[in-house]
Amino acid sequence: MESDTEPSTPVSTLEATPETEYENRIANLEAAPTQSTTEYFSWQQLADISERLTGLGEQYGALTTVCTGDYVALGTERGSVVVTDYLGRVKMALGSAASAYGAVSALAFSADHMVLVAGYAQGFVVVWDWAKGTTAAVSRPRQASDSPDAAGHPAGTAITCVGFIGASRHRYISGSGGGLVLYHHIVRRLLTTMSTQPLASDGGVLFEAAALARGTHACVTDDLGLVAILTDTNLTIMKTRHGVEQQYRAGFQTAEGARRRIVARRPYAGSVAWQSAQRIERPATAPAESDAMLPKLAYSWGAHIHILAVHLDYNVSGNGTPLGSAAPRVRFEREAEWTAIEDVVYCRWIDSTTLLYMTQSQRVFVFETQFAQETEISTVPPARIVGRAWVTLTTGVEAEPSYAAAMGVHRRRLFAHCGSALYVGRLLSWAERLELLATQGQLVDAIALATGFYQARTGQIVVGLPRVQRPGDAGQLRRQALVGGRLADLMRRALQTTLAIDRAPRATDAEVRALATVCVQACLALSDMQILFGDVFESFSSEPYRLAFLETVEPFILSGAITRVPAQMLNALIDGFGSTLSHVQRLGAVLYALDLRHGEFDIDRVLGCCRQLRLWRTFARVWLDLGDPIAPVASIIAAATQENELVGNELVDQEQLDDEVPSAVIFDYLDMVMRGRSYPDGQLLKPQARAEAYSARVAQLVFPPAADDAKGTFHTLRALLAIGTERLLATLGHILNDPFTSYINLIVKPSSPQTSRDSGRALRRASQVKSLVQVVVDALHALTMAAHSHPEQNILAPRQIGLLASFALILYATRFPLVYLTDATVSEWSDVLLTLNDTSTRVERENAFELLFKLNPPPEYADYIDRVRGAGFFRVLEHIYYTLGQFEDALRTFLDHPDFVQRRAVFAAIQDLGAASRPHATESVCRFVVSNAAELVEVDADAFVETVETVEALDHISVVDALDMHPQLQFSYMRALLDPAPEQHTPSDERSPPNIGLPDEQHIVVYPFQSLVPDNAQSANKFSQALHERYLELMCQYSPGAVLPYLKQHADQGVEPLRLASVQTVCARYGVSDGLVWALVRLGDFSAALLTLLKEVDCETSRVRAAVPETSDAELSLSDGAAGPGEQEIQRNSGLTDAGRELLEDHLRVAEHCIGGCVDVCKAALTRLGKDTPSDASSDEAQNKYRSLVSAQLCDLWLTLLRTALSHLHATNRTLDALPDVTSSATREAWQLVSSRQRWMLQSVLDALIFAASPASSFISLRHIIQQLIVTGAPNDKAVVDSVKQSGAARSLDIAEIQHLLAVAVSAYKTEAQLMALTNVLVDYDLFTTFAQLMRSQKQGWRVPTDAQPSLALSARDDLCCVECREPLFADQRQEHVMAKLRGQITQYYESSALRVLDLHIFEDRSAQWKWMKLRTASTFDPYLGSTRQKAADDQVVLFKCGHGFHQRCMPDLAHKDLASECAPECVQCTDRSAMFRTGTTG
Repeated sequence: MESDTEPSTPVSTLEATPETEYENRIANLEAAPTQSTTEYFSWQQLADISERLTGLGEQYGALTTVCTGDYVALGTERGSVVVTDYLGRVKMALGSAASAYGAVSALAFSADHMVLVAGYAQGFVVVWDWAKGTTAAVSRPRQASDSPDAAGHPAGTAITCVGFIGASRHRYISGSGGGLVLYHHIVRRLLTTMSTQPLASDGGVLFEAAALARGTHACVTDDLGLVAILTDTNLTIMKTRHGVEQQYRAGFQTAEGARRRIVARRPYAGSVAWQSAQRIERPATAPAESDAMLPKLAYSWGAHIHILAVHLDYNVSGNGTPLGSAAPRVRFEREAEWTAIEDVVYCRWIDSTTLLYMTQSQRVFVFETQFAQETEISTVPPARIVGRAWVTLTTGVEAEPSYAAAMGVHRRRLFAHCGSALYVGRLLSWAERLELLATQGQLVDAIALATGFYQARTGQIVVGLPRVQRPGDAGQLRRQALVGGRLADLMRRALQTTLAIDRAPRATDAEVRALATVCVQACLALSDMQILFGDVFESFSSEPYRLAFLETVEPFILSGAITRVPAQMLNALIDGFGSTLSHVQRLGAVLYALDLRHGEFDIDRVLGCCRQLRLWRTFARVWLDLGDPIAPVASIIAAATQENELVGNELVDQEQLDDEVPSAVIFDYLDMVMRGRSYPDGQLLKPQARAEAYSARVAQLVFPPAADDAKGTFHTLRALLAIGTERLLATLGHILNDPFTSYINLIVKPSSPQTSRDSGRALRRASQVKSLVQVVVDALHALTMAAHSHPEQNILAPRQIGLLASFALILYATRFPLVYLTDATVSEWSDVLLTLNDTSTRVERENAFELLFKLNPPPEYADYIDRVRGAGFFRVLEHIYYTLGQFEDALRTFLDHPDFVQRRAVFAAIQDLGAASRPHATESVCRFVVSNAAELVEVDADAFVETVETVEALDHISVVDALDMHPQLQFSYMRALLDPAPEQHTPSDERSPPNIGLPDEQHIVVYPFQSLVPDNAQSANKFSQALHERYLELMCQYSPGAVLPYLKQHADQGVEPLRLASVQTVCARYGVSDGLVWALVRLGDFSAALLTLLKEVDCETSRVRAAVPETSDAELSLSDGAAGPGEQEIQRNSGLTDAGRELLEDHLRVAEHCIGGCVDVCKAALTRLGKDTPSDASSDEAQNKYRSLVSAQLCDLWLTLLRTALSHLHATNRTLDALPDVTSSATREAWQLVSSRQRWMLQSVLDALIFAASPASSFISLRHIIQQLIVTGAPNDKAVVDSVKQSGAARSLDIAEIQHLLAVAVSAYKTEAQLMALTNVLVDYDLFTTFAQLMRSQKQGWRVPTDAQPSLALSARDDLCCVECREPLFADQRQEHVMAKLRGQITQYYESSALRVLDLHIFEDRSAQWKWMKLRTASTFDPYLGSTRQKAADDQVVLFKCGHGFHQRCMPDLAHKDLASECAPECVQCTDRSAMFRTGTTG
């Protein structure tokens, strides 16, 4: 490394500017007009130097690097370094002949700002003594021809970072983009020499390298020469003094405590910055070593910012004193972590606790490390900051540009090279920020910011104010002392400026409200209400601004921030909010929220306003705060009892003030005050004595002692009853249930003196102490008796008397259960409850009277029977009868009760009495049930049946006999008894056919007819057969639609309680066709069942024909002779009406159901007759004869059904063809609808017939039915024939029409045949699979059965062998592994769920319709059956289901025949030909 001196061209030899001159110049620059100013950061353009940058660029080259200190050093692309002051005056131009170095890529001042170190694009590093204009040292790049040990950066590699270490001029570092960092040391002894050592050579991307500079406080770290090196993979801290040594190393990793986002990718942006040791202010009592803050290191990887703190570890003794003179050990610990919103490209320390950083989009932030608080300085800088992509140009890696050569921080100021100008920015102090906002006219913002300063809630960096560690500490007190006065001055200044009378233009409403808001917030923060209600309120007192100020103060009052206001403010609120309709309710809320207990204000004005505006909640609350709970009661009651509460006050809207209705307010007020709570918030009143006093005073007002004049004494109580009796009683119940009221005792004084009879002197009665409950009961008793005794005075309404008496008695019974009333009092209460003529309170009076009787039983119950019955107290009457032992009369009271629930309770009473052990009670129950059976059934038949089941003394037969005179009620009872869940049945239309279905095999009867259940099995039923048959007969009369579900349900239970012959007779008698058909099918009389349903079809068809409108032109002219030709044409062309269509479809739907029932009958006949076999049909001839008889009967059934369907369709078609041309559209449309539906019925019959005549059935011959139908045609219907003759268009049923009807049937028949064939194939496959599973259990597949040839041993290879020749069926004599592969394939086929080697081919045999499967294995099996290929063509394999396998050549009958065309052969071992599989061996 060379150290020579290079001459330069000095421009000026001025001395360095002193620090005071520097501060003055910077201050003068900042005082100039600003280009871009934010509220907390000020950007200023260095105008003088910026104006000269263009000229300097033309003279020395374009600007590439900027370094700021006491002077400004500018590097150019021509390799020159120009040093200027901040006014732009050039002090020195260095390196005018150094163009070979390349462009200047890095610059750095020494600690005294007199020496510069410059890095160049070609790898040179030069130390300039710029004041002299000479070089102190030059480090040349290492060429490719140099030795590997040569020091220097690679030639052509740009130097991206340089810097001096500590306060030295001779120790510095340099780093290139390729990751090489060198430590340089200039040694000045006899000769000036230079030593260079590499600090890092990872070969990665070097983001930045920084050396620790000397701070304001001397520290041990200054002697270490610490250097931080940041690459894309590692952070390394090296010690350069007294030997190079690594102190710390950390690899890149995602920050675990990232607050905003996590970036897991490799970073391609980074920056590193040291904060040197600083002297800080400490209290005088603090130790000396705490006067300094040790160095810190901030570095960023991508978006993650990390801060390392330096700690010194000393070797100390037990008392804490250092041992020896050994230097402490330096330790680095992670102090803080932060994640920015995007990648960080530049970071520098502004002071010891404030870090400035810039992101890739040039958004600048300030981060306070002590409180982890981030503040964005400016979203957009004054201009685009110029960055240099030295790393990308050097390494080719796409990284973010470097901004270290374009930005710098010096003495808490940020310098940035933006385009063709140089800018300086700094954080403003709190006072400067406030003054700046005030100067710009942003007084509202200034007040809001000052309030935040005062409360320490700005959320921004604040310069010049002490930090608040906790509320109330010294920092907060000093902050408030500094900011408080300035905040008050700002408010006064803003009020004078904004609300000035002569201001033009006048402040807008938004400005006024914003100013009022910040002023209120500021006064609350200052806790100075004098300013708020003094200067601030006076400033807003003028008319244009007063309402806006009041509306601004309102939310602060409602939130509780302001609880008291002066009298002037309160009057202003009343005047402002009470003048408009929209503010009335808001005024009530404001008055409610204010504390009006203390303060000087006009109470009459407030109460008068509340009364006038109907703010009753506020009215009551104000009186309560004033300590008078009685005063609001009278006023609110008077307002509530008015005929029209809101007449005369047009400002009040009822819907808006629902919660202010006096009828609702009064009861809420009484409820809370009498329970010791404040109104309306419901908080407990304190102290306790005050709450009790308020409650007692209100109670004495509402419930005064009784007097002779009840109407005048209970004035308040009667007024409350008039407002709402039910609401008052509910409120009293809530009050008396509160535990607080149990402590309320009232001293009751006598209402009037008592006069002595002897002397005429007045005797004073003693006062009594009563509880609140007793006072309420006494007052209600006195008022009730007075109103009942003097009805002419209209003291109370009858309903009010009943409710009060009931409430008082229930309250007495629940609170004083052990206190007995006198006979006179009981008699008074009884008279009121029994003689009161008010049905609306009967339930309440009955409950009260029942409690009165239980607590105070009368001497003679019989005296009350008539009176209780007259009052309708049936529950009390029941109690009396029970007491007297008259059980029948007691049960009768339930049936006489008007309430259904009480009437239904009779069954529970019957069960209770039936379970009693007293014989008299049981006999009474039996007599009552028999004599009142009809009424009990009307109440609830199911509960009646359950009751009879429960009571042992009762039986169903007696009840049924008692209901003989009431057949419909008898049916209801028997339905609950025999069919307890009729709702599960879905009764069909009474005209609908039965859904016969196919009966189970266990219910099939032996042909001919026989009862389903023998007579000896009827005893298994719980009830007699006669009872069931009686129920069936009643069901046919009253619920015919439920007959069939009932029959089906009991038939499915296994043992039927009905005789089928009886069912047939009863259903036939009452015309229940569905039950009749069901019985005939069960009896096996299918012909009768079919004829029954066909009669229903005929009836419905007749109804259909009658429902068709018959209207012609002649009828139209007769019906409306006045109608013209046009109207007649409209009537003729009008289609079928909706009502007519619905009627037709209803009848056709019933006919369709009947046809479906006929089909079910035919199917049931096929199922039953096809399975029955006569017991004597042992021979084949007898069986064939029986089958012929069954076939004939089945064919007759289907033929009859088909003929009927054809006859109806034929008649409809003839009628449709015979319609004249003058027939109306409605008639024609109706017949077309009938024809289409009947055709569909015929098609459904044909489909069912084809399915029944499938190849699987041998009883029905479709060919025979078709032949009979063709020969006989449709049956002769006289009505149809007559109608056809009249129309003159008679024609017979021909073969063409039958072919047309059976066309679809033939197609369906073919499809059925194919389905049967496929079914047979699938069945064979299932059998084949089952057989294969049996074989697989032997682990090898097919084997020769043990009983076939026991003398022959199996093949040695244990393969599949032929039964005859004992040779393998599948074998390859040439290769053993082929056979093993074959066995594996077979096993895989059997064990796999997917059919991978199975190929189905269906073959038909014309003689026996025999289906079989061929297992084709051309792609899988390749067996070689023999030693020659000629023999393989003849060897095919035949496998039987029995398990035997043969070669074809081993079977004499099949030796030379084609297996694919042959019928099923027989196994020679077991003659099994029921099923066989042949496996071809095609290759």
